[in-house]
Amino acid sequence: MFIEQEKEILGQLILAPHLLELDLLDQGFFSSEDARKTFAAITEIWEEMRPADIDIGILAAKKGLSMEFIAGLISGNYRPTQEAFTWRIRELKRKRASERVLKLALDESQQLVKTGEVDPASLDKIREGFAEIEGLDAKAFDPAAVLMPGKMIQALQFETEWTVEKLIPARSISVLHSPGGLGKTWFSLALAKAVSSGTPFLGLKTTPGPVCYIDFENPLPVLVGRVRRLDIRDVLFWHLSANPSPPRLDTSEYKLYRQLPAGALIIFDALRATHSGDENSSQDMAFIMGRLKELRELNHPILLIHHTPKASERLYKGSTAISDLADHVLKLYQSRRGGLEEIQEYEEPGIDARFVLTTGKTRFEHFHLFLSFDMETGEFVLAEDPNAAAVEAVTEYIKSEADAGRSLKQADIVSWAKKEGIGPARRGAFLALLNRGERELKWVSSKGFKGGRYYYPPTSS
Repeated sequence: MFIEQEKEILGQLILAPHLLELDLLDQGFFSSEDARKTFAAITEIWEEMRPADIDIGILAAKKGLSMEFIAGLISGNYRPTQEAFTWRIRELKRKRASERVLKLALDESQQLVKTGEVDPASLDKIREGFAEIEGLDAKAFDPAAVLMPGKMIQALQFETEWTVEKLIPARSISVLHSPGGLGKTWFSLALAKAVSSGTPFLGLKTTPGPVCYIDFENPLPVLVGRVRRLDIRDVLFWHLSANPSPPRLDTSEYKLYRQLPAGALIIFDALRATHSGDENSSQDMAFIMGRLKELRELNHPILLIHHTPKASERLYKGSTAISDLADHVLKLYQSRRGGLEEIQEYEEPGIDARFVLTTGKTRFEHFHLFLSFDMETGEFVLAEDPNAAAVEAVTEYIKSEADAGRSLKQADIVSWAKKEGIGPARRGAFLALLNRGERELKWVSSKGFKGGRYYYPPTSS
């Protein structure tokens, strides 16, 4: 537990090793072998050289540590003040003490139910734990230690990390939703296979790592058949038929998920079966999403498979709290051939069916893919982008008009495209294409006189 907080403390020692002089830490403070080795190496380098900061190459070589591990310690970190560093250590100690007391209290309550007797020694330990927490709480909050000026925020170096490039951000909660019967489970199983083996998925890079597929949805024979068909070998499955079965997220047993392999991608199939609450209740869903955030903060990327009650790019079943509290929302839908338009009435996907995978609400970047389904292998594959040529044609048109010194209004582009037969015929779909091109930086737009929108090449001033 609290591995990420330990890493942040080590990263700050790399940037400000003089903080070792506070004598707040020893090797026993850290829970992993790599963290203990790193602390020992930082201490040795400080005692030998007294550097202003520590060279990560020297640090890695000191104990034969991975450069990737060492570099990850300072990614996004900052050089702390003494007060901020002291507060961070005290806060981690407080969290650890709270967890110890909770475990002692649960163990003692279970023992009381079983035997009807109270263990005085256990009660003394619980009291000691509360006293420790109270002592740490008295010093816990120092505004100067936790409030950061904007100039310090700007100095932080963060890069978005991806479990699956553009699709599943690392350490995040992603939701994949679509109408029933369109292949969400096939999609998720293939994605799980790619991550577990470190192979590309739909042409997108993956970061290899453990994958845990929590299956509340599929009968065991169905799951077995699909796993065989996709030849999935390394994904770890937790099915309802197991003993114990995967716990619901609104029960105390949900803590079992904390014991899954470190950093594993956790896929829940499907969200509606992971709890016994009301899916339309914001309060119930906020509680479930809060539990999932706990797992996210343990460095787990999470993918929730969710159902859409009817074909709609904007709607899915249940409270908006699901979308509001997720980090990244993905929509899979069946489209009409030659465009992005969704088929509004359910149609059984045929051999030539076309699909769109696109983002909804996201804290990351928007994207979309065009897909078809390979009936033989049971996998989604990339399909030709039906509007790629139209985007390039509009790009050239906007550039040529700008080169000739002419301004282009939105109505001008729509009329030109209609006359030339370029892009979707429906106005709404064509405006969506214009928005797409702007997101992809093919062109830019601005509001002109009387609110009209004008379009320019991205390099125009």
